[in-house]
Amino acid sequence: MRTLKILGMLLGYPSGEQIKALPECLALLRKETWLPEASLTEIEALADWMQGQDLMDLQEEYVDLFDRTPSLSLHLFEHVHGDSRDRGPALVDLHNLYQEAGLMIAVHEMPDYLPLFLEYLSVLPPEQAAHDLSGAIDVIAAIGARLKNRKTPYAAIFGALEEAAERKPDDKAIAAALAEDAGAPLDNQQLDREWTEQFAFENSAQTNPEGGCPAAEDLVERMKESVNQAGTRSS
Repeated sequence: MRTLKILGMLLGYPSGEQIKALPECLALLRKETWLPEASLTEIEALADWMQGQDLMDLQEEYVDLFDRTPSLSLHLFEHVHGDSRDRGPALVDLHNLYQEAGLMIAVHEMPDYLPLFLEYLSVLPPEQAAHDLSGAIDVIAAIGARLKNRKTPYAAIFGALEEAAERKPDDKAIAAALAEDAGAPLDNQQLDREWTEQFAFENSAQTNPEGGCPAAEDLVERMKESVNQAGTRSS
């Protein structure tokens, strides 16, 4: 299923190759008919906007959103436990899950990177992909809501992912996430503080007795559960 892989591609760092591929990608999205018309229209508007931007301006916009605003990070596990070492075991489990599905990733790639997660989902049967996507949909929806607050066309991708998931996001969880951080851009002092806290996390002992992050592990377990259920159905 190419729809999810295309949505992941649209979330990648902007490049000339990405922009050139947009017309073909839009045609494939319509051909696959996995998204409702409203989502397709919003994705097409995003593509039009991207094509109308100077590439360097588009890249700067991307970095401001996804690299310089922690609450918009495309690394899913950062939203459940920041940059602490607690991410490690969950990342390993997720990496193993990808390998079981036949997806090989580069050494420098982090398994919780949303475009990579969507590429993994794209190799699964549609029903299983929709189920696995639901395991991360609350985090995805919170990012999408923050992007809407920023009035950026990138929000269209997250709205489409909500439509593609098996279940709808938990409204209370999204409201709580927005109350904590609505996605506003950080000023220089906040950026410096975030940088400092990143290293503070690395030197702290905030793990559970088994050394993992419960929230992150729960996300992995939801994904594993769907894989195991699919294996049971096929046997």
